[in-house]
Amino acid sequence: MQTFPVVYSSLSATSLLQLIRDAYNLDTDYQILFLKRGFNDTYLISGKQERFILRVYNYQWRQLKDIEAELDLLLYLKKNGVFVSAPIQDIKNEYIQPIAAPEGTRYAVLFSYAEGEQIKKLSVDQSLLLGVTTGCMHQLTKDKILPATARDYAVEKQLEHSLQILKPILKDHPAQFDFFIALRESFLKMVASVPEDEIATGICHGDLQAENFHISADNHFTFFDFDFFGKGYLIYDIGVFMWYDHKNKPPAIMNAFLKGYESKCPLSDTEKRLIPWMSTLRAIFQMTMYCELSDGKQLPLWPPQQVADFINKVEKWQKERCG
Repeated sequence: MQTFPVVYSSLSATSLLQLIRDAYNLDTDYQILFLKRGFNDTYLISGKQERFILRVYNYQWRQLKDIEAELDLLLYLKKNGVFVSAPIQDIKNEYIQPIAAPEGTRYAVLFSYAEGEQIKKLSVDQSLLLGVTTGCMHQLTKDKILPATARDYAVEKQLEHSLQILKPILKDHPAQFDFFIALRESFLKMVASVPEDEIATGICHGDLQAENFHISADNHFTFFDFDFFGKGYLIYDIGVFMWYDHKNKPPAIMNAFLKGYESKCPLSDTEKRLIPWMSTLRAIFQMTMYCELSDGKQLPLWPPQQVADFINKVEKWQKERCG
C-alpha cells in the first residue's frame, strides 16, 4: 500500500533525542520532554547539570534561509550583551540539523535554555527592567539591515495583505469591513505625515509578550522565540507589549516599561503618540495570520462572526487609545 501524504507529522521524541546526543556528543543521562506544538515543535532536553530547548520547525513554516537569518540575529545580540536563547553549535560546528520527515525536510535547532520563569503579570519594577532590556536590544537593532528573509512590518504592506485576506471573510459583516477600510486610510495618512527623523526603524523582535521572555532569580530578562522578527518601526515591539493582556496592564505598568525603555532609547513625541497605533497594527496582523493559516485543511476555519467580533475589539481599542 502506498504511503499517504501528510502535512504535519509528530516526530519520535526518542529518535530526536538520539539525533541530538549524536550531534552534540551528549551522554546517555540526557532526557527529552515534549513541551508544545505551535508554529514549531518545542522540546526540553535536560541532563544532570544543564538544560536546552530543541525547536523543530514545521515543514515550510520557515525556509532554511529564514532560520539562518534568525540565528545570525540571535548570535549578534548575544555577542553584544543581550540575554537571548541562543543557538548552539554541534560537534561539526553546525547549528541546524535537517530531518527527513514524512512531509518533507524539517529543521531542528538546539538553543540555550532561558533561565527563570514566565511572569504574565509584571510588577512595576519588573516592567521597568523589561523596558530597559528592550531598549538595550533596540539600541543594537536600530538601523540594522538583514536580508529579505526578515518579515516586513511596513504599515502599508501589512494592511494591504490584511485587506486581501479579510475581505472575503467579512463579506457578510459590512460594518466591520467598513471600519477596517477607514482604519486603513487613517493609517496611510498617518504614515505619510510622519517625518523619517522622528521615528526609529530597525529589526524588531516581533512578538514581545510574556510567553516569549523569562525573568531569572537575579533579575535579568532573557528573550526567545524570534519567529516573527522583522524590519519596521521599533515602537512596533512596544505596541505588541501594550496590546497583549492589556486589560491586566494598568497605567503604572505601561509607564514603568516606557520609563525603562527611554533610559536606553529616548522616544520622540511622535513615537509616543503612535505606540497605540502599533498595538492596533499588531492586532490586525494577528487576526490576519490566524485567518490565513486556518484554511480548513490543516487548521479549522475561523468563523466569520468570530473575526467580526475581533474587529469590534480592535475598534474599541482604537477609539479608546488612539483618539
